[in-house]
Amino acid sequence: MVFTVAVIVSFLIYIAIGVFVGARISNKADYYVAARNAPVLLITGSLIASYLSTVGFLGEAGFAYSGYPLLLLTMAAFNAAGYVVGAVFFGRYLRRSEALTVPEFFGRRFNSGAVRAAAGVTVVAGISFYLIAVTQGVSLIISDILGISFWAALLIFWIGFTSFTFFSGSPGVLITDTIMFCLFTVAAVLGAVFLAAEVGGPSAVIDSLSGLGAKPGMLDWGGVTSGPNAQFATPSEGIFLWVVLGLLWGIIVATSPWQSSRYLMARSEQVAIRSGFASMIAILFIYMFMAMGAATVNVFNPNIAPTELVYIWAAQNVLPIWLGVIIVTGIVAAGLSSASTFLSLIGFSAVNDILPAFRRGSTQTSTEQEAESGSGLLFNRLVMLGVGVIVLVVVFFSPTAVLDIGIFAATLFAASWGPLAFLSIYYRKITKWGALASLLAGFVTVFAFEASQTFGGVDLPVYLEPVIPGWIASFLALFIADFLSKPDAESIAFRDSLLAVSKNKQSSAQLRRTLRYALVAGVSCVGAIVFLLVAYVLPLSGSA
Repeated sequence: MVFTVAVIVSFLIYIAIGVFVGARISNKADYYVAARNAPVLLITGSLIASYLSTVGFLGEAGFAYSGYPLLLLTMAAFNAAGYVVGAVFFGRYLRRSEALTVPEFFGRRFNSGAVRAAAGVTVVAGISFYLIAVTQGVSLIISDILGISFWAALLIFWIGFTSFTFFSGSPGVLITDTIMFCLFTVAAVLGAVFLAAEVGGPSAVIDSLSGLGAKPGMLDWGGVTSGPNAQFATPSEGIFLWVVLGLLWGIIVATSPWQSSRYLMARSEQVAIRSGFASMIAILFIYMFMAMGAATVNVFNPNIAPTELVYIWAAQNVLPIWLGVIIVTGIVAAGLSSASTFLSLIGFSAVNDILPAFRRGSTQTSTEQEAESGSGLLFNRLVMLGVGVIVLVVVFFSPTAVLDIGIFAATLFAASWGPLAFLSIYYRKITKWGALASLLAGFVTVFAFEASQTFGGVDLPVYLEPVIPGWIASFLALFIADFLSKPDAESIAFRDSLLAVSKNKQSSAQLRRTLRYALVAGVSCVGAIVFLLVAYVLPLSGSA
């Protein structure tokens, strides 16, 4: 009963915030990019919250519980680096462009409505898959907590995130993302600490897991590789796969639309860079506690099914009721946060990037006058509502596979957007045909490989993990198309304008402040290593 009330109250609070914030939105710049006035805390909160959805707290936590906590931490190291790489080498230039959406940035960079529309289509298609995964995950939680059918839980969650996004747009997403980020960070840290304390401390956890017969070798780097629960035949197979997935997610947090679009809302490009460093720190520590906490649950019950419910089971059966409430509402908050972010991006791209391609005489840029205009807000909201209805219908009929669908969606963007995002800044003479070919080739290749594996039951070898042929296809298509075409002067001029730094916008005081963030991030990385040595390596050595 307590969990039921907590979930319902949290939903009502988030919807109330959405209505309150939405009443103060007066133009497209407010609705799309929060008037470009967000500080570091809000950008960092939104970056982490939109990334750590139910794919993290359900799918990835379930993976760690299944016997692979160190593989998950290996991937997390690449994730964390992706925030800094993305902010420094792509995000700050995206902020300089003052576009309303990332596809709009690509359209202006290559002076091409076709590139903008194609990028918009990939946003709508790819993020819809991710939204499906998140919606499935949270509906599964609500169904388990409230004791109702999956379909009833789905409807409750859908009403929550759709109404919230309909009213509030980006400002509401930023505010609630940050609230949710704080909530599930506390949940991850306290959950792991209390679980370890219940067992008797880190050394007792290591001793118990080392001798766990149901999942032998789960504390090895390669995880469980023997027995009925093994997902990999050899340690090297698992390590290779999750290093590749780490690179994939590193590119995702650096360039994907649901991550890089947060930088468009930053108060300045220095704020965007600082947010990247702050996000790196946050994601490292959240993953450490989340992975080890999920693994620790094996001491209490090694047979939870489905494994995605590992934290929900712990909240209901092991942890104090107050902490269980924080964890359950934190996980639901993570899903609601991501769902609202994804739905807003789908709606924004549909209206701002795809529909203009079908309007005669439309321009490729959003003028300041258009951005500051209140016209079209109702239409934007109605499109958002329509997209939400489509997602509801699709989730109703699709099978539940939270982690698989999440990875499927992420891989699409890693291959189609990753190469193009960085090359759009650092390859001066890339043409619109090269950009279009790269975008489509990466997307189509990954879609074909990933669909055959995820939905067709094809068992691909590790070295053909879909992102690898996707990257190859994306680069090959770009350079072949570039060889056959020439860039136009407008696209080169726009790219050069992004790299021209105005001294009054890069004051020494602002730069020194950003460098302090970099220093703290470096110290935090060292701290993470020391923490793992004390909490994991030394106890494991003592039990060997």
